[in-house]
Amino acid sequence: MTTTWRRSPVRILLVTLIVLATLFLAFRVAVIASLEVYFGSGFDHRRFDKLETEFDQTQAAFSEAEGRMRELAAAHPHAERIVWTRAWICVRDAGRAEVCQRPTPDDEAMYLALPSTDRIVRQAKDQERTFFCFYGEDPPRYTIMHVPDGTNVKAFAKDRGFRSTRSLEPGWALLGPIPDLNRENDQWQ
Repeated sequence: MTTTWRRSPVRILLVTLIVLATLFLAFRVAVIASLEVYFGSGFDHRRFDKLETEFDQTQAAFSEAEGRMRELAAAHPHAERIVWTRAWICVRDAGRAEVCQRPTPDDEAMYLALPSTDRIVRQAKDQERTFFCFYGEDPPRYTIMHVPDGTNVKAFAKDRGFRSTRSLEPGWALLGPIPDLNRENDQWQ
């Protein structure tokens, strides 16, 4: 004797509702995940780990470049901002236009020793802090900061809009991105 399954309308409706609910949930998860990938969460453990490893392997190069930025700041005591890229070192004095010049061969070699750094920034408003900015994997953007003694890195990061921090060697910190574009522009201008 064979048994036949009778398809009751209630069973069909129940299975249909379960399948629809599952599809709806999967769709929402996919949409949220894609938004997270596109806009960034503000914290990417893999990216933090990679930057920390690069910093650990080349800490002497970061320290040397930070020392060079201190020299530039001492040579330009009225500078509002100093930006050093592979091609240019630009200084903006208070009330004046930015003046740029090509880096010396020593400066260029020092800069090239830094892994994947897009620019180095020192600003009067961020007293005695040097920022090594990484934009190559945009979004999000990350920064390694040289900090003077006594700086509360978490409070500084929160005040400037950075979403995450990680301490590196004493005097150095890794800052997660500033998700608000207006705050990011304010930070670097």
